[in-house]
Amino acid sequence: MRHVVLLLAIMLAACQTPPGAVHPRMPQMVVPVDPQEPPQPRDATLRQGIEVGEITLQGSAAGQIAGVGAISRTDLREALINTLASRGLLAASRPAYRLDMAISGARTPAIPGPFETEIGITAAYVLRDAGTGAEVWRADIDTSAERKVTAGLPEPVLMERDALEQAIRDNIARMLELLYRR
Repeated sequence: MRHVVLLLAIMLAACQTPPGAVHPRMPQMVVPVDPQEPPQPRDATLRQGIEVGEITLQGSAAGQIAGVGAISRTDLREALINTLASRGLLAASRPAYRLDMAISGARTPAIPGPFETEIGITAAYVLRDAGTGAEVWRADIDTSAERKVTAGLPEPVLMERDALEQAIRDNIARMLELLYRR
C-alpha cells in the first residue's frame, strides 16, 4: 500500500504545471461589472477619479503570493486599474483620490492536497486625497477561495493559482462594495 501511495504522489507531481509556466493572471483578478451593482457610488466625488497608488505585499504574503501564483505587484496593480476603469472610476488625469492596497496575509495549506485547496487573502485598502495625502477611507478585508477537482487529473499548482486569483478577485469585489457605500 505504501508503494501505491508513493507512486500516486510521484504521478501527481509529474502532472503539475511547472513554476513560471505561462498562466494569464491579471485578467482573472479583474472584477467584472455586476448588473446588480449600483450604477454609481454613493459618494459623487469618487467619480472625479481614482488613481491606483502603492501596491505592497507585506511579510509572508510576498513569498506566498509569488510562490503559489507567481503574481506580482504589477499584476495586482493592473487588476485594480482595469476594475476601476470598467466602472468609470479611474482617473484620466488629475485624480481626486489615490487608492493604495497592502496585502498583509496569505494563507495557503501547509501541505496542499491533490484534490482540493483553500487560499485566503488579507488586504488593507486606503483611499487618500490626491492633493493632501490625507486618509479619507480605509477597509481591511479578508477573503478566501477553495478549489476542488471534480473531473480529470488534478493539477495542484493550477488549483492553488485559481484559488489565489479567486480570493484576490473576491477581495477587490468586497472593497468595491464597501467603497460604493462610503
